[in-house]
Amino acid sequence: MRSNVASLRLLAAFLLLNALCLPAGFAQTSSAISVQHTTLHSFGGPDGDGPLYGVIADKSGALYGTTVFGGDIGKGSVFKLTPTKSGYSEAVLYSFGGGSDGDAPFGGLVADKSGALYGVTLEGGNDACYAGCGTVFKLTPTKSGYTKSTIYSFGFVPDASAPLGTLALDEKGALYGATQSGGTQNDGAVYKLTPGKSGYTESVIYSFRGGNDGNLPQAGVVMDKQGSLYGTTFYGGPGSCDGGCGTVFKLAPSGSGYDETILYAFQDYDDGYLPSAAVTLDENTGAIYGTTWWGGTYHSGNVFKLTPSGSGYEKSTIYNFDHEGDHGTAGAFPEAQLLLRSDGALFGTDFIGGGGCNGIGCGSVFELKPSGSGYSFNYVYNFRQPLNGAEPDYSGVIADAKGALYGTTHSGGSKTDCYNGGPGGTLGCGTVFKLVLK
Repeated sequence: MRSNVASLRLLAAFLLLNALCLPAGFAQTSSAISVQHTTLHSFGGPDGDGPLYGVIADKSGALYGTTVFGGDIGKGSVFKLTPTKSGYSEAVLYSFGGGSDGDAPFGGLVADKSGALYGVTLEGGNDACYAGCGTVFKLTPTKSGYTKSTIYSFGFVPDASAPLGTLALDEKGALYGATQSGGTQNDGAVYKLTPGKSGYTESVIYSFRGGNDGNLPQAGVVMDKQGSLYGTTFYGGPGSCDGGCGTVFKLAPSGSGYDETILYAFQDYDDGYLPSAAVTLDENTGAIYGTTWWGGTYHSGNVFKLTPSGSGYEKSTIYNFDHEGDHGTAGAFPEAQLLLRSDGALFGTDFIGGGGCNGIGCGSVFELKPSGSGYSFNYVYNFRQPLNGAEPDYSGVIADAKGALYGTTHSGGSKTDCYNGGPGGTLGCGTVFKLVLK
């Protein structure tokens, strides 16, 4: 069993779901939106297993992503889905080799203007940490495929370690990310990789201090037009939850470094607990959107909004999930970054609920649409049948020019020979899906 905190959190989630003891056979919640679902690819072993973080797309419509397991020796892979006349053709761009090469790409991809792909592995690299301190990698396109290089291998404290989430890329080619451990206090850190003639130089731009400051970030950072970075910490803050309820933070460039500000600290379990996704910025209004994995009115997670107010932010809860009260037919535990559409609608995923999967629910894609002074909630799609995919997990969705949505499910699909189990004991190596809203 993997020793890192993120894997332990996934295990804890499955134990929590089993503890709910929800019986099978409840009526399934129907979507309020007419939608066509298509499985673009079902993973299975050598071509990948367990896509966690969704996909990105290029101008041709090809999709790129990572799987945390699978590949040639089970250490994870990077894949590409190319559209064809009959569907999509899948190719493995790289299979990780473990050890110094990296292990378990626990994050999404980002691409530069040349088409090079960047991501992180949670483990592998420098063996100063148990199972390795993690790496940042680059896949450079060539005439015959992609060439993989390790940009940086993290080290032990005070260096950052155990990177996860999706990197932020600025106009000069610098990369920014977060690690769940490492830093001066071993409570997690935010780092920068600056490109140079001989490679990349790493600097830890902020070390979390635990307590009121926050600790254990579980997602990457996002960047605004001024170069400020925003993110969340899973624990910490002055809230009354066990370990602190979690925070939303900002790192603003200042002189030769960065100044940290806690934009919001969740107060108690009802307010929200364990924010584990990257936030979404509205550059037009300055609002910040995000989710908490647990907590909220019904302790099944919620969606929140931070609105600029004076010198700070005013927090409002947009939606509270109610999995237990709705007997497993409603979604719960959102942990993926939200998609903000130009009309103000938000799209996200919750990794259980929506019916199926032995009463636990296979997960859902949802929409929150501005309505009056609030938002109206609709299910875009409930997976229901493991064959269609199950457990969207950290996978947010992206949209194409026509409004179709694309994402991944951690488990489910047509190939069930992976050991990666899903909600309610669901088997399956995971899928890439497309939703066409009618």
